[in-house]
Amino acid sequence: IYRLEGFSNTWNSLEQNVITYTNLNPGKYTLVVKARNINESLVPPSRLQIEILPPFYHTIWAYLLYFICIAGIVCYLIRTYHRRIQLQESLKYEKKHAEDIEKLNQAKLRFFTNISHEFRTPLTLIIGQMEMLLQMRSFAPNVYNKILGVYKSCLQLRGLITELLDFRKQEQGYMTIKVSEHNIVDFVYEHYLLFQEYAVQRQITFNFEKSSDNISLWYDAKQMQKVINNLISNAFKHTKAGGIISISIRKRNQEVLIDVTDNGSGIAAKDISNIFTRFYQTEQLDSLFYVGTGIGLSLSKGIVELHHGSIEVSSELGEGTTFCIHLKTGKEHFTSEQICDTKDTFTSNEVNELSAEFQQYLLSEQTVSNNDTRLKEGEYKILIVEDNDSLKEMLTKIFEEFYIVITASNGKEGLEKVRSENPNIVLSDIIMPEMSGTELCQAIKTDFDTCHIPVVLLTAKTAIEHNLEGLRMGADDYITKPFNINILLSRCNNLVNNRIIMQEKFSKQPQGNVQILTNNIMDKKFMDKVMEIIEQEMENGDFNVDMLATHMSISRTKLFSKLKAITGQTPADFIMTLRLKRAAFLLKNNMELNIAEISDQVGFNVPKYFSKCFKERYHVTPQTYRKGDTSPSEDEETTNEPGFKT
Repeated sequence: IYRLEGFSNTWNSLEQNVITYTNLNPGKYTLVVKARNINESLVPPSRLQIEILPPFYHTIWAYLLYFICIAGIVCYLIRTYHRRIQLQESLKYEKKHAEDIEKLNQAKLRFFTNISHEFRTPLTLIIGQMEMLLQMRSFAPNVYNKILGVYKSCLQLRGLITELLDFRKQEQGYMTIKVSEHNIVDFVYEHYLLFQEYAVQRQITFNFEKSSDNISLWYDAKQMQKVINNLISNAFKHTKAGGIISISIRKRNQEVLIDVTDNGSGIAAKDISNIFTRFYQTEQLDSLFYVGTGIGLSLSKGIVELHHGSIEVSSELGEGTTFCIHLKTGKEHFTSEQICDTKDTFTSNEVNELSAEFQQYLLSEQTVSNNDTRLKEGEYKILIVEDNDSLKEMLTKIFEEFYIVITASNGKEGLEKVRSENPNIVLSDIIMPEMSGTELCQAIKTDFDTCHIPVVLLTAKTAIEHNLEGLRMGADDYITKPFNINILLSRCNNLVNNRIIMQEKFSKQPQGNVQILTNNIMDKKFMDKVMEIIEQEMENGDFNVDMLATHMSISRTKLFSKLKAITGQTPADFIMTLRLKRAAFLLKNNMELNIAEISDQVGFNVPKYFSKCFKERYHVTPQTYRKGDTSPSEDEETTNEPGFKT
């Protein structure tokens, strides 16, 4: 009998000489074989030690390998996780760093913009005073030339400030272009001439080359001027005395190439890829005294790209630099909003404003005198609201020849004086303490008693959104600092003169419509109600100003001041004017009515008095006007009833 210890304790009979076990688990076993029914001391059992080895994947080495692999995988996953966390943190840091840089750049831009706004006020004073001095003819030629030199420098400074503000507009996406067709050769040559004298002073050879005398190109002259000026200015900054600067223009295939080349200090290879980045500046020693803002090339690149062109630079340190502008011919790549088919007369540079024609313009008093043909000294009031005392004093001197000048130092004080003085026009700065100019404008335009008063806003802010903000508040005009005093005076005078002209046209022409006198909703509603009441009482010869004030539910004084401000007439004169306009309409369109009947219908009880008033107003008798022999306004429409709602 036998048994396999470790597998079974049961004894089995051995019938053959072969013992078979299958599918034994790995481990140690003992096979015991003994004789049946015989004393073990006489025939001891036979024992055989058997060890079943496990498969290789169940060995200790296999488990060790498994452990190593699992440990390696876990370490890899942990390491990958940590790397991913580090990468995420690194990306967050880089993103935060980029945001910080952008915030820093925006802070720089805001700082520069605010400083520029602050510069514009004293610069306006300087330019204004220079213009006033240039208009005087009592200077010796050498003194005049010195003043003219200061004026040129002021214009150049204004150009630099404008460049900075234009860059800000470009950064905010507000810069637009209006292209028209010009000869680009003449345009570039004008800029070449502007720097020619400077090149002689610096002892620099300055050349101009062209492949043709006439190359037509569509571009915005005002914006492209900034590009050319920047490139030429940079060339002079980095070129020493005895150097050479060249400007060349040529046409190649379907594009125009403008090259500005110098043999100056050049640009290091590490800087070339960054020179069009805003605020980036190279560190060449020879440009130590020409520190810029780092925005000129960035602005130039943006303007060229607005023209769907490109700008390239090639340079070697110590050898020189070449900037090449590529501009496409034709106008197909521009949108319809960007194309301006009319030729503009924009001068190539602000310094060109001091050409012989412009100097004659400054020295001539005709520009100012032509604008005051209707203004009578001491008859009209202007309110100047400005917190800068020097600028306020200068504006007072400009306008005191034509107006009774009232001043205020802030919007709150200005609003009080508008209500107490009832001026004919208000000129206000925007940025002021207590109440801004836009708030003052809104307060004026939303007040029934003052909404008819024209408001001109004066500010250093040039961005489109600021202009729109002022116009949305109801401003009649918007002038940016620094301004030309003649232009400022002309615009203000035009607003007052236009109202005077409209009032005279309404009063003296039979067909003049009352709607030409109103330019806002509140005045229109007021005049519509006045017209409706007078129309209803037209045949009532006893209708007077007191009855009109009662129907309007306002005081006689308020009615007088409001009608006088809008129409230029007293309420009694205005009622008379409407009666005569109705009579003129009936004379032309109701031929079956005689003069006496028309006189009754318009509230004149005595026909002779009607004829007298009609002749005094229109310088023609009712009979002659009906015949059409003499008409003060033949070109006006007479098919509808003028002066009344139809």
